[in-house]
Amino acid sequence: MDLFYLFTKKFDCENCSGYTKQHKAGRFIIEYASSKYYNIENPELVIINKKPKFKYSDIQFSISHCRDIVCVCFDRNPVGFDIEEIRPRNYTAIAERMNFKLKENSLEEFYKNWTMYEAEIKLQMPVKSRYCTNFLDKYIISAVSSKADNIKLNYIEIK
Repeated sequence: MDLFYLFTKKFDCENCSGYTKQHKAGRFIIEYASSKYYNIENPELVIINKKPKFKYSDIQFSISHCRDIVCVCFDRNPVGFDIEEIRPRNYTAIAERMNFKLKENSLEEFYKNWTMYEAEIKLQMPVKSRYCTNFLDKYIISAVSSKADNIKLNYIEIK
């Protein structure tokens, strides 16, 4: 799996703020990676089950953004991906409501559960492999796949 990411403060988007900037940055990553890394000549997207897919390629991807970062995870197999910034919050109430079984009862463990939950929803099919880790000191990322295989992420920052 390849994880492309960029920081929105480095992304030039006239008159854009918040969600619009994140959305445009996500589309930029998709077009950039599809042409430079996957040789997709026409990166036209279609929406199937509320999930974007390439119309003319079997390459799969999943988009996630959090505050100042936008990520797109690509793979040859269906993929779900999520990123969250580790920040203080009343996580115990949310964990209880979401029925997360926290062994350590820590903020980091909560975000690992949360990102895994979100990634699984984005996959939209049975999960056969999972990957979760800290990323760039202040984020937690999770990736899931429909293929039973060890997930390894290649990180590619777009500057």
